[in-house]
Amino acid sequence: MYHYTSCGLDNVHLKNGYTLKETPYGPGVSIEDIESLHLAIAADLLRQKTPLTGAQFRFLRKEQDLTQAQMAAILGVTEQTVAAWEKQKRTHVQRMIDIAMRAYYIAHRQASQWRQTFPEAPEEPPRQAEFAHQDNGWAIAA
Repeated sequence: MYHYTSCGLDNVHLKNGYTLKETPYGPGVSIEDIESLHLAIAADLLRQKTPLTGAQFRFLRKEQDLTQAQMAAILGVTEQTVAAWEKQKRTHVQRMIDIAMRAYYIAHRQASQWRQTFPEAPEEPPRQAEFAHQDNGWAIAA
């Protein structure tokens, strides 16, 4: 079992999906599909019932490629406040901040998936959008 601390969390252990290597600089590790691993870690954090710790908050922020300043602007606090939360690695963030981070992370992931669904396309004239009402509500017409 490999203790994966490079993510910034102390409690992540990998059963498989990694290879230990010797490098000119000492022992190293190669992890398969690290993006998928980080998605799994984030999903685990979102499912936990306790508020996020500072380290977990930092992990989710970094997974969204946000700086402390950007996160502070989103939450309406100072950059120093975000830094203080993250510095307290094992202390839980305030409940409202926890809820805001979880919601923002979920929105970020959904927006990322939506962008992948609709790749860049050449400029097209506006089209008519057609919808039909069905027993279970409105839907895009077939």
